[in-house]
Amino acid sequence: MSTFILFVAGFFFSFVGSIPPGSINITTLQYAVENRIKAAFSFATAAALTEYIYAAIAVRFQIYLTENSSIAQYFQIITGSVLILLGLFNLFKKPIESKVETKSEKRNAFKKGVLLSLTNPLAIPFWLMVTGYLQSMGWVEINGRNFWVYVAGISVGTFCLLATVINLGTKFNVIQGNVFLIYRVPGLIFIGMGIWSFSN
Repeated sequence: MSTFILFVAGFFFSFVGSIPPGSINITTLQYAVENRIKAAFSFATAAALTEYIYAAIAVRFQIYLTENSSIAQYFQIITGSVLILLGLFNLFKKPIESKVETKSEKRNAFKKGVLLSLTNPLAIPFWLMVTGYLQSMGWVEINGRNFWVYVAGISVGTFCLLATVINLGTKFNVIQGNVFLIYRVPGLIFIGMGIWSFSN
């Protein structure tokens, strides 16, 4: 199988799969709307790198994770808790003043990107489903070097989608001072996602 096709398959499903509102792209949009572009790209880079690791784990242990539902239950508890805490943080967060971004802020954004990506409730089941489907249809053959090409496509797809979100977010300067839209709405969404995680 062509490595290019395999890369494109990973890229396409990663890009499209990252479009629905979630903790990663909502937080990226927040950074962009606040005009914290360097922090936004730092966060996006962390998210893409973590997605690389997550996708690799999901693809490699597809059968094992599917057959051990207890792992998924513990994962949902952790995920739900983190999302609810993040939501509460946004609900009570005070707006920040516009300022020059520092290296420490970029580092903090990177750490936040890793944390949120590690607790992404959809990453592992999504890639288990997508990879299983692609293999069952005979569209991808993941073995040897193909494994890493496929996972690389997934990581690049995630980063490109987040870069698109950043680009769109910078165009919404009209809502830059709107505390409700920037913090409260994402906070409510995070809490809703956390509750949904517990109920499934």
